[in-house]
Amino acid sequence: MPTPSPVSSPIPSPDAGTAHDAARLPPSDRRPVYDPGTLAELDGIFGQARLLDLLARLKGEIAQRLQAGVAERATLGHDAHTLLSVSGSLGFFDLSQRCSELEQACLRGSDLDASLDAARAAATRAVAAIDVIAATARAATPA
Repeated sequence: MPTPSPVSSPIPSPDAGTAHDAARLPPSDRRPVYDPGTLAELDGIFGQARLLDLLARLKGEIAQRLQAGVAERATLGHDAHTLLSVSGSLGFFDLSQRCSELEQACLRGSDLDASLDAARAAATRAVAAIDVIAATARAATPA
C-alpha cells in the first residue's frame, strides 16, 4: 500500500536547508529536518487537522525551551529531554538527536556550547519546516 501524503498534499522537502546551506555543513550535519514517512503515518492515524495541531504544539514547545544559558545545566537538560521526546515522536529526528546529545552533555558535565548551538540550530530548522508544512496544508485546503 502506498504511503499517504501527510497534510493531503506533497510535503516540502525535509532537507537541512538550501543547497548552499547544506554545502556549508559537515556531512554528518546534512540530515533531513523531519521524516515524511512518520508524518504520513501520523496523518493516517490522526488526520490532517490533528497532525497540524501536534506540529503547532511542537513549535510552541520549541519556543519555550533551550532559552537558558550554559550555566543553567539542569534547566537545559530538562528542556533537551522534553524536546527530544516530543520531536522524535513527530518525526523530527534531527532535533531529537541534537537534544539527546545536549542532554547527555548536561548529565556528563561536559562543555555545553557546541551541543547547545547544535540543538538551537536544529530547533530553528524544525520551526521553519513546521511553518512550510502548515502553509502547504493551508494552500492545499479547498476554500
